[in-house]
Amino acid sequence: HHFAMLSRPASRLVSRHAAALAAGARSMSNGHPNPNILTSKDQMWYNMHNTWPVQVPLSMQMPGTPRADEGVDAVAPKTEMTTLSNGVRVISEGSPSIGASMALYFATGSRVETEATQGSAHFLQHLAFRASEDKSHFLTTREIEKIGGHTVAGASRDCIAYAGECLASNADRLLAIMAESALSPRLEDLDIDNARELVLADAANQARNGPGTVLDAMHAVAFSGRGLGGPLLCPAPTAQAMSGATVAAYLKETMSPSRAIVSAVGVEHARLVDMASAAFGSMKAAAVEPPAPAQYAGGDYYMPGPLDMGEVHICIGMEGLGCSDADLLALATIQTMLGGGDSFSAGGPGKGLKSRIFVNVLYNQGVLSSSAVNVSYGETGLFGISATTTPDHTTVTVELMIKELKRLKTGVSQEELSRAVNMTRASLFLNLENNGIVCEDLGRQLMYYGKRHTGKELSDQLMKITAADLQRVSEKLLSSTPVVAAYGDISCMPTYSQIVSALQG
Repeated sequence: HHFAMLSRPASRLVSRHAAALAAGARSMSNGHPNPNILTSKDQMWYNMHNTWPVQVPLSMQMPGTPRADEGVDAVAPKTEMTTLSNGVRVISEGSPSIGASMALYFATGSRVETEATQGSAHFLQHLAFRASEDKSHFLTTREIEKIGGHTVAGASRDCIAYAGECLASNADRLLAIMAESALSPRLEDLDIDNARELVLADAANQARNGPGTVLDAMHAVAFSGRGLGGPLLCPAPTAQAMSGATVAAYLKETMSPSRAIVSAVGVEHARLVDMASAAFGSMKAAAVEPPAPAQYAGGDYYMPGPLDMGEVHICIGMEGLGCSDADLLALATIQTMLGGGDSFSAGGPGKGLKSRIFVNVLYNQGVLSSSAVNVSYGETGLFGISATTTPDHTTVTVELMIKELKRLKTGVSQEELSRAVNMTRASLFLNLENNGIVCEDLGRQLMYYGKRHTGKELSDQLMKITAADLQRVSEKLLSSTPVVAAYGDISCMPTYSQIVSALQG
């Protein structure tokens, strides 16, 4: 009885529209002959059911759809660069997307802070895209929302970046907002107080971020606490005393058109130059002191963590290579070869389960995570291995880390070299599929090299790397003074002199 009640409306619905369906079927069949029709039986099925009896392969053109061009080679996107009259550099790359990715880079960051302006770069990160000298926070937010924009800002040791994405048709409006936020943030007490809350929250989160704390400690001891060795995050006592006048002094001392870069993907270059001229044309050329060259020293930095932490975070490293070093790609290949990750992994191709750290370090039950560390700046860098382990496995973990670093000098097989090179190339090209990453790549390469190396150029260089290159670079790395940092339950941590002796033995 219930089934009969349910079936009646359905049958009435089918009968009511049967004529229209049949008419539609005849129209489609007559107007758009489907190449997937194989027999008269298939045609009959379609007329009865208004659907195809078989799946259409993706290689077959559907009726009524435009035909894609076949056999046409993809054109490599064009990269163009221009320097404005005041020194601001503009770089862009074409894209078929209707969206645009843009970024502003200022070659400043925490390394150019003085004792008087320490923490200013971190505060500028949280003052970004809020109130400016001409707009309130509310109005700035509303303007970004009106154009469907997404914005983000970040401060690192060697630059401050402002990035955003929107439709290409709205790129001029977004760039104007980004420039206003970077050049004239409002620095009244209310604005500094709001930023202070976020800065202090970052400091509190950092205390719970073991790997981040260890990396910061590595910089501090490696570069003697100055320049690149200064704190990336504003220390809490400094944040409490921060004022708008201090941030204004930092901007005055460090901001210069020669340090500014405008990068974009998906915006015509001539249009981008006009936009940049309108946004930055009034920037006056200023004489700024170049950052003091970083002096690597090495050493150790052991920090006790909270009593209930239950873990120890370790990093053993040495001086790495600067971005302008000819062996930088060989070092990236070594990083891929070492690999690493967490003790638990979903596995699968490309997950690095054959990497040295995964096979030789993470197999140990007490090692929770371990990976290669590679950080490069203009003239120097840091390289090493980091790990997180339980306190009772500290000694074993350190021994395994030292063993892998020393193994770098023993050479590499052709199979391992080929795998590391191909994984590095794959990672390179996969990243360059993302317009936001391409935009960052444009800006950072112009900042470090003064030009852009394409993905193909880098891939060709990677293919030329030999096992002898990796061994030579490894020996160069291991000849520098080690730097060791540890954070957490360090009660079982070997001394610095023990680690140095083991590395050099």
